[in-house]
Amino acid sequence: MVFGDGDGEVFNRFTLSLSVIAHELTHGVTQYTANLVYQGQSGALNESVSDVFGALVEQFATGQDTASASWLIGAGLFTDEVQGEALRSMKAPGTAYDDDVLGKDPQPGSMDDYIDTEEDNGGVHLNSGIPNRAFYLVADAIGGFAWEAPGQIWYDTLTGPDLTATTTFAGFALATQTAAIARYGQGSLEHEAVRSGWDGVGLTLDPVRAAS
Repeated sequence: MVFGDGDGEVFNRFTLSLSVIAHELTHGVTQYTANLVYQGQSGALNESVSDVFGALVEQFATGQDTASASWLIGAGLFTDEVQGEALRSMKAPGTAYDDDVLGKDPQPGSMDDYIDTEEDNGGVHLNSGIPNRAFYLVADAIGGFAWEAPGQIWYDTLTGPDLTATTTFAGFALATQTAAIARYGQGSLEHEAVRSGWDGVGLTLDPVRAAS
């Protein structure tokens, strides 16, 4: 793995952020599991999965529970010259930075604000805010440590049989519900948290489909 030293003006060295290091390593895990195509919604899911496990590694290392974690990706990477906390916020997409030079964090946190674009491989770094927010909402509803049940559900989904290389947000959401039911049972706290989390970003799940 090669990480940049930063330019000293906008960015500090990229090894300052454990969430970024774990994010990049997770791309390797995704490549050899679901192998989500790096384009459009599947590409945004690829980015989001890396953010999820990047955040979980950082939370595990620092012993932070869901309530006390920052849910920031890349905190500390910006120099003091930049008006911003991090590259992205999973808890509140679109709020990580607001700078005269970089502009405002463009990430949406809901399907209502989904960005259709040809740039950035179809918005993979932009629309990843939507599944990122969904994961945060799932973790918040369950409580405790996010690397436990929420992380297990996402890992079961990533390594399970229900994803294709071109899975959409809706398909991924359904697969997380199936994974939650398989591990924790239909109607469990974990299952209901998954349903409410995706509903919170504008993707409503039918529980009957996942149970059949």
